[in-house]
Amino acid sequence: MTRLYAALLVFVLVVLVTWALWQRSEAAEARAELAEQQLAEALQRVHESQLVIDALWNNAARLDAQRRATAEQKAELERTASTRLARLQELQHENTQLREWADARLPDAVVRLRKRPAVTGADAYRQSLRDTDALHAAGEFADH
Repeated sequence: MTRLYAALLVFVLVVLVTWALWQRSEAAEARAELAEQQLAEALQRVHESQLVIDALWNNAARLDAQRRATAEQKAELERTASTRLARLQELQHENTQLREWADARLPDAVVRLRKRPAVTGADAYRQSLRDTDALHAAGEFADH
C-alpha cells in the first residue's frame, strides 16, 4: 500500500511539474508574442520617423535652393540699381538742366506723401483714411 501511495505521489508530482512547465512555456510564448508585437510597432514608428526626416531634409534642401536663388536675384538687382544710379549721376554731371531738376525742391504734395507713414495692413489703411484732411464742401475750392 505504501508503494501505491508512493507511486501515486510520484505521479501527482510528475503531473504538477508537467503542468508548471506547461504554464511557464505558455507565459514565455505570451511574452515572446508581446515582444514581437512591440518590435513590429517600434519598427513601424522608426519607418514613419524616417519618412518625416526625409521629408524635412527635402524641404530644407528646397528652401536652401530658394534662398540661394533669391540671394542671386538680390545681388543682380543690386548690381542693376548700382549701374543705374551711376548712370544717373553721370547724366547729372553732364547735363545742367537735369542737374537743376534733380536739385530742385519737391512740390509740397509730394513732400507730404513722403512724410506719410507706410500702410502695413488693413487696420493701418483704415486708420490712414480716418486721419486724412476733411473734404471741402461743394462749391468751395481747395487751397492748392
